Amino acid sequence: MGVAARLFVSNDDAESLNRRVRPTDGQLEFLRDNKDALEQWLLNDLADSGYGVSTFLQGSYRFHTLIKPVMSGAEYDVDVGFYFIDGRAEPDSNELRELLRDSLEQFARICDEVKQLDAPKERCSRVRYERKFHIDVPVYHKASDGGDVRLATLSNGWERSNPAAMLDWFQEALDGSDRQKARIRRLVRYMKAWAALKFAGSDGIPSSLLLTVLVVDAAQHLNGEDDDDALGIVVDSIYERLLVDSTVRNPVGGDSDTDLNRLDESDFDVFMEELARFKDSSSRAVDCEDEAEAAAIWCEPFEHLFPLPEGVDGLALEVAGTGLAIQSPVINITVLDGDSHSVLRNYIGRVPFARVGEKLRFAITNPDVIPNHARVTWVVRNTGAGAHEESDLGHSGIDDGSRVWTRGVAYIGRHFMDCEVRVHGQLRSVTRVAVDVNRAAIPPRHPVSRPSYVKLIGKKGR
Repeated sequence: MGVAARLFVSNDDAESLNRRVRPTDGQLEFLRDNKDALEQWLLNDLADSGYGVSTFLQGSYRFHTLIKPVMSGAEYDVDVGFYFIDGRAEPDSNELRELLRDSLEQFARICDEVKQLDAPKERCSRVRYERKFHIDVPVYHKASDGGDVRLATLSNGWERSNPAAMLDWFQEALDGSDRQKARIRRLVRYMKAWAALKFAGSDGIPSSLLLTVLVVDAAQHLNGEDDDDALGIVVDSIYERLLVDSTVRNPVGGDSDTDLNRLDESDFDVFMEELARFKDSSSRAVDCEDEAEAAAIWCEPFEHLFPLPEGVDGLALEVAGTGLAIQSPVINITVLDGDSHSVLRNYIGRVPFARVGEKLRFAITNPDVIPNHARVTWVVRNTGAGAHEESDLGHSGIDDGSRVWTRGVAYIGRHFMDCEVRVHGQLRSVTRVAVDVNRAAIPPRHPVSRPSYVKLIGKKGR
């Protein structure tokens, strides 16, 4: 058993990487309800289009490998294919996309949950919702008696693409016990979470399908390893494979997209550089004999997503080649009111009491222990039901040299501010500040009166 295995997946309510990246049951239900509403609208609205119509849930949601939004501004991604069946022998791809888009525009006007309908994308239309998710709707055409399934694209017209065949491949590839199938799905989530962190805001992020196929192929090398050891094997296998050949063959024969690696040369080079770092981190982590030390290393690829065990506070690791360890910083915490005007309380090392709406100012009191060439990172790790339901698992920021960091309090429960010191990119010291948020913000003594015209708005267009 890997020393950090319980930090990857746990059968109880303890924080684990899988629990932090996997959507909650409530979130999945919310996504399903909104997906069902959109599907039903399209099926009803386009029933008289001159074609048979159907939908097909595809992608990560269907594969059970969906992850939470792990960065600020990120969204859940749900894919629902819309199928026009039979009709004219040679339908126009642009015409069918316009039919769908007209229907989506009507839906967006009447649905309160919809934020906007994005500009047409190469392979789909995207409906963006208010609550951190979007639904991509690609258009397909197929004959009722079989034959090719074709995807309508903006620039290339029709392309052969069969999501149902891809789902069949995935289910057949997950051969083995339920435990083995669940582990492969978790490994896919871990790789997707890593990619979401390391390529945030970049057009060069590897696709979910590319990562899924790479993980499934690499999983053939696994036996009964726990998740930490298994991930190390998978990352190593993927890196060595792509080092030899960057092509990732589409497992569905007949699709126009024969190579799932759509990264251009420059983006692929960046991807391989990040993957090499991931490989190095995972190799060092699985070689550890101490859970806290292994967890600190796993934080390199997974940042605030990776949970830290109790024993990590004050962890000081030797700097390679020196035999010396960095002394842990001592942190003073000042509790401020929401406007940062008044000091309410002061603590050292821990915040036993805070309210939602207050602000916390963290300051290193012994900055001289930090080497000049080191990088200090302040990492927020949110826990508890509120943070999980909002998919606000935390974030990080690099210290500007002031050795002071200020953040607001948003959720009731226990959360953590971790001060991490890195040398040459590797974590050398962690100082953990537990923050117990016990109550919601105190309401104003004299609530602000609202003008009579302020009211809740119902359905759009009323």
